Amino acid sequence: MQISTKTGYAVRALAELARQPAGEPVSITAICRRQNLPPKYIEQLFRKLKHRKLISSKHGARGGYILNRPASQLSLKDIMEAVEDDFSGYCCLGANSHIEYCQGSPCAFYDFWNDIRKHQEEYFSSLKLDQVINYQETENEANISG
Repeated sequence: MQISTKTGYAVRALAELARQPAGEPVSITAICRRQNLPPKYIEQLFRKLKHRKLISSKHGARGGYILNRPASQLSLKDIMEAVEDDFSGYCCLGANSHIEYCQGSPCAFYDFWNDIRKHQEEYFSSLKLDQVINYQETENEANISG
């Protein structure tokens, strides 16, 4: 399974929120500048993240966005489910079923694909945003010193 641009950008933007002291909002402009992300695209993703209650917005001159829970409690699966249109990733398991090409319901491959999907979901559920941030920071340190 490939991690989409939506998920990749959302993780990078949320990492910026997670690096802030608790309750200190960050503007989309600042996030996009620090992470070299397209502001209009991040605005769309933040609408989805806000709808799923992963983030909140604060209005005013010092407004911006904050995480609604600690990065240690926010899984990659939570993020993917919020920003992806169809999280299942397999044609016979999601909303984009290609019934005209189906071999039967369910076909011989259904259990196989479903088993893979379950393992991926478990893995993505186990990966927390703080782990992703720590990994990224460790890699940056290794690249600087190496």
